[in-house]
Order: sequence, then structure tokens, then C-alpha cells
Amino acid sequence: KKTYTRIFDRFGLKTIIVESDNGYIGGEYCHEFVVESEVGESRFLVTEDNSYAAHVDVAKFKRDNKNVDEELLPVKQVEAIRGTTMEDGVKIHNKPLWQQIKDVLFVDEKGRFILAIIRGDYDVNEVKLMHVVKAYQLRHAADDEIRNIIHSEPGFISPVGIKELIDKDVNLIIVADESLRTIKNAYGGANKKHRDLFNMNIDRDYKADIEGDIALAKEGYISKNNKPLIAKKGIEVGNIFQLGFHYSSKMKGATFMDEKGQEKPYYMGCYGIGLGRTLATVVEIYNDEKGIVWPQTVAPYAVHLIHLGGVMASAKLQPATPEVKNVQSFTEDVYKKLTESGIDVLFDDRTDVSAGAKFADADLIGIPIRLVVSERTIQQSSGQAQDKIEWKERSKKEAELLSINEVLNRLKG
Repeated sequence: KKTYTRIFDRFGLKTIIVESDNGYIGGEYCHEFVVESEVGESRFLVTEDNSYAAHVDVAKFKRDNKNVDEELLPVKQVEAIRGTTMEDGVKIHNKPLWQQIKDVLFVDEKGRFILAIIRGDYDVNEVKLMHVVKAYQLRHAADDEIRNIIHSEPGFISPVGIKELIDKDVNLIIVADESLRTIKNAYGGANKKHRDLFNMNIDRDYKADIEGDIALAKEGYISKNNKPLIAKKGIEVGNIFQLGFHYSSKMKGATFMDEKGQEKPYYMGCYGIGLGRTLATVVEIYNDEKGIVWPQTVAPYAVHLIHLGGVMASAKLQPATPEVKNVQSFTEDVYKKLTESGIDVLFDDRTDVSAGAKFADADLIGIPIRLVVSERTIQQSSGQAQDKIEWKERSKKEAELLSINEVLNRLKG
């Protein structure tokens, strides 16, 4: 992590290390290096002090206790002439959303039915759910599957008694989010149309095959270190996958001999930096209304050398003395000295383009240092040679006249 951070620091990029999903690659854990940006595709949650940052797919948060001190009441079935949404249940029963059980039925790539149940004011995180049930794909069950295979009713599914309804050859896994431990006497569907159950309680009235974290974290929730989560967007520029022994334990010969002479599997990692997207991110961060403002460490060239005009001649200037060089030859001499000093130079020696166009192109390209050679820089109004070069930094408005030695000293310093 420290090495990656130093690399991106040299790019001029402030990265946030974000916990992320390792997906099909597998392994122990994964981190993304993200640069905050409104145009980014990465969605993550972070505390204000950056002590915790995680992609929305894996972010964890604390569930707040609700009515955990209530006495358990007997289960009761009631008529519920309502629609199929959670809001419909809230309206007809005049009970809080958090006390309702949200039931979402999925089907995985193996044909298993996965019933995810969670507190009503939370949403199911499908990525977390896939990890919990060890699935690679999930889809929502269709209404006809709910009716004809599960023998329940869309919008009225309940974990209570559902396993007694399904056929023997149907594999149904009930996965309960840990938030169901924060409520008592919940209400929700009764596996029958227009019928609901009151006072459902985990363990007493239904049991989960798997219990864990399957909830989607959102802005404003409280992190595990007791700080509010803030939703942000960013551009992923690098990642680290700690594969551990996930692959080496399965590969023949992926071993080494330790200091005790015992054969051990390799501990593996996978490391990536997206060079293209990193440079694109630099451009996204470092720009103004005129164009790119490249940081010196990643600029394609160190200086942008511009030659204005041709042989020394101007009605505004007195005749040149023998010591005064013409603009073109002086500029070529500057270019030679720069390149011989190992400095990368973008040389604009076009003669059919106006000065304004050259300056606009220089701002658009965004090389950190712009050097301009013109009649004004190499000759004083008196006609005396001064052999100066205009130095201007792309990130600043002011320009100054320097000698070639002063230019070289600055660039080397």
C-alpha cells in the first residue's frame, strides 16, 4: 500500500485506499486505489477522516437496535388487502418500516433458490449475498416461480413455514441479515395473497440456514468504528488482490522449502496499475479552461519551446548589432543546449502559425514550462543584444526573462 501511495503521489494524485470486492479472482481481500472525482465510476463510502473506506459492494456498518427489549408476542395472521410493496405494508398496518421483514427471492447459477431476509429499512446487497452463499450469479425469481415452485405469493413471501410449502426436490436456502437481531415482533407476508403475519421472531418462528451481513451500506449509516459514512465517487487507478493460498494450494508444484526444510505453498498476490486511466485521471484533475496542466513528474515533455518570427527585422527595433542573432538561429541554439543537457523538449518551430495560435496550443497541451524566443526577448529596444528567453510556468500567469544558463539551472534544480 505504501509503495502504491508513493507512486500515485509522484503522479500528483491523492488516492484513497478502498476495500473492494475480489470477485471471481478470489483470495483473502482486495483494495482499490481511488482518486475522488465526480466523473468516476467507482462508488464508495468513507468516513470524514478516511479511517474507513470501502466500495459500496462490501462496505460494513453498524445496525442500530430498535425494540429489542419488547416481550415476544404470539404470532398472528391478519387480513391485508394491500399492494406488494413495503410501503403498502407500512400504510395498511400503520407500523414502522424497520419492523417489517423484507423478503427477496433469488435464483443462482446452480438453480438454488435463495431467500434473503432483512430488516425493512435496509436493502439487500447482492454482492455480499453471493459471497455468503458461494454463488457466482444471482437473478430475481419470477412471479410464476414464486407461485408454482415455492408455492408462495409475490409481495407476501415469509420465512415462516416456507420450507413446508416447497417441493422436496427444491433447494431453498434462507439467508438472514444480522439486522433481524435488532428487532422483535416483526410483521410481513404470510405466503398467501392478502394475508400478513404479526409478531414474527427469528429462532422462535423461523430459522435461517445462513446468518450474516447481506445489507447494502448507504450514506449516513454508522461505520464499525462509530463514524458516519459519506458517499463518494472516484476513479480507480490501481488495485491489490491478496490471493493468499487460494491458487497455490490447488496448483501442483507451487511450493517452496522453508527454513525448516518443509514444503509450503506460495503466498500469492496480484497487483495492477492502470497506466491509461491513471494518465486520464491526471488530466481530469489537472486542467483549467485553457487545457491540461501537467504535473512535472508525468508531463510528456519538460519544456515547450516556441519560436516566434523569423530573421530579426522590425520597424519598431533599431538595426541589429553584429552580436545579435536572429530569432530562428538563437532558438535552435537554445533547443540544442536543452537537449544536450538531457531535457525533453517539445519544439514548436512552425512559421505559418500566429503567435496567438501557438500560445493557445501550448496552453491546451499543458507542458509545465513554456519557453518563448522572439525579437523582444533577444534584443532590447535600443538594438543591443540581451539573448533572453521568456520563461512561463503553465500553472502561473506571470512570465519572466532568463538567460539560457538561468533556464538550465532552474530545470536541473
